[in-house]
Amino acid sequence: MIKMAPATLRTSVLATVATAGFALTLMSHHNGVAEQQNKDRTGAPGSQQVCTACHSGGTYSVIPSIAVYTAPGAGTPVQTFMPNTEYYVEFMVGSTGAPAGYGFQATAVFANGSNAGTFIDCTSNAQLEDVGGRHIVEQNDLSPSNTFGLYWGAPDGGEGPVTFYASMLACNGAYGNSGDSYGGTSLTLDQAVTDIECPDCLDPDQLNRIWATEHAVIVENNTDLTLDAFAVDGQWLRSINLPVGRHELSTTGWGARGLVIAQFSGVDTQGRTVLRTQRFWAH
Repeated sequence: MIKMAPATLRTSVLATVATAGFALTLMSHHNGVAEQQNKDRTGAPGSQQVCTACHSGGTYSVIPSIAVYTAPGAGTPVQTFMPNTEYYVEFMVGSTGAPAGYGFQATAVFANGSNAGTFIDCTSNAQLEDVGGRHIVEQNDLSPSNTFGLYWGAPDGGEGPVTFYASMLACNGAYGNSGDSYGGTSLTLDQAVTDIECPDCLDPDQLNRIWATEHAVIVENNTDLTLDAFAVDGQWLRSINLPVGRHELSTTGWGARGLVIAQFSGVDTQGRTVLRTQRFWAH
């Protein structure tokens, strides 16, 4: 038996530990860089260097995309957001070739870098994390699916556009740094204009003036009216009696979120039927 000198033995043990630690470091990233390293590599303002700091040498061409929908499976992505409305955000890691799996990390911020809206929940192949107070969504393991989903609550409004930033990886499955390909992207949504045009609202001869803003439906009526509210799918929500006067009805608490159709009906002082319709966004 060959005996190893203590110094040589100690050096050998340290080298083995270092090699094992390095291997674990390489493998740990598949659970998400926010979870494993507490790093934000989304590409958003104030984030750390993106994933190319470690991952490179892949032969895949990554085509990253972000789309925001009113609900999972909705056909057309939205181009603007309504305040205080829930949306479904889809992150897709498109790529050439045949990667073994996919990863991503994303956030949503205002121009000043602060969190925009609320991350509510995500699909089973993702997880919600926090890095230095910034909300993050990322893969929870190397995903065989190239699509990840996030349920996002839009902000209150008035703080400007929201930008989603995402870093995406197509991976060879070796749980190391080499042989993976990176792609980064972003998507900016402006706040939707919620004031609804009302050409006759300022006409003093109009018996009933009705218009909507972001926060209220405003009614100035010279005859008693009944308001019947319906969701966009036709579901009846409620009925409200509006005696002569001025009324400001909050756009919250209607039992539905999104587009609401308000139908106003009554009889004027000359016995004529009054029928008006006003659209507004309920929060």
